[in-house]
Formats: sequence, structure tokens, C-alpha cells
Amino acid sequence: MNGGRVTVPEYKKILIALPLELVEGVDEASSAEGISRSEFIRRALGECLKEQQRKKLREKLKNGYIEMGDINLSLAELYFEADNDTQMYYEEKLSECETE
Repeated sequence: MNGGRVTVPEYKKILIALPLELVEGVDEASSAEGISRSEFIRRALGECLKEQQRKKLREKLKNGYIEMGDINLSLAELYFEADNDTQMYYEEKLSECETE
């Protein structure tokens, strides 16, 4: 805890060059939102970074599912053979009972 104090994020000014069309679009959108150009860009960059993190997570999950898929397939094949052997054994015993 920070003792109930409000923490203010630290800012660093940067200089970037943007095409005029992009600046005009940012100005129009930020004005419509009722926020400053800087705030609009901060939010947009924050969303972009979140989306990058989501993409990375999705890729990790996809790779994990693929890896687990191979493992699960191997286990299923192994146990299918064991189940099949057991089924054949029971069918053999059942047919022995029917012939008696």
C-alpha cells in the first residue's frame, strides 16, 4: 500500500514526426472526445501496447494447445490400444459364457 496517497504517473516528453493527415485525424478525434492531443495519443498507444500483449498471449496459448494436442494424441493412442485389448478380452470371455 502507499498509505492512501495518490500516485501520479511520471511523464517524459518525446518528439515525434507524424504525417499531416495523421495529425489532423488525431486533432479531430481528440476534439470530438473532449481531450487533449497528448491524452488521445497516450490512450491510443496504450491500446496498441495492450493489443500487442494480447497477440503475444494468443500465440503462446496457440503454441501450448498445439504442443498439448500432440501429447494428448499420443496418450489417446496409447490408451486406445489398451482399451481395445481390454474390450477384446471381455468379448472373448463373454463368448465363452455364451457357448456354455
